[in-house]
Amino acid sequence: MFSKKKEVLSKRWKKWKRKAPKVPGNTCPQIDEVLHRLDQFQKGDKRFTEFQHDSLMKKMEKLREANEQLRNGGHYWYQICKEHLKDKE
Repeated sequence: MFSKKKEVLSKRWKKWKRKAPKVPGNTCPQIDEVLHRLDQFQKGDKRFTEFQHDSLMKKMEKLREANEQLRNGGHYWYQICKEHLKDKE
C-alpha cells in the first residue's frame, strides 16, 4: 500500500515537472545587445568611453538582478511542490 502511494505521488510530480516552463536555448535580447556592443568595441568600430562602460555595467547589473529573481522563483516553486507532496503522504 505504501509503494502505491509513493507511485501516485511520483506520477503527479512527473506530470507537474512536464508542465513546467522550459528554459529557452537562446539568450535574451539584452544579453545579445551587450555582446554586440562589446564586439564593436573589440573590432575598433567604436571607442570605449567611460560613459559606455557605465552604461554596460548598469545593463549587466540589471541582468544579474533579474537572474537572481528567476533563481529564487525556481527555488520557491520547488519548495512549494515538495511541501505539497509531503502533505499528501
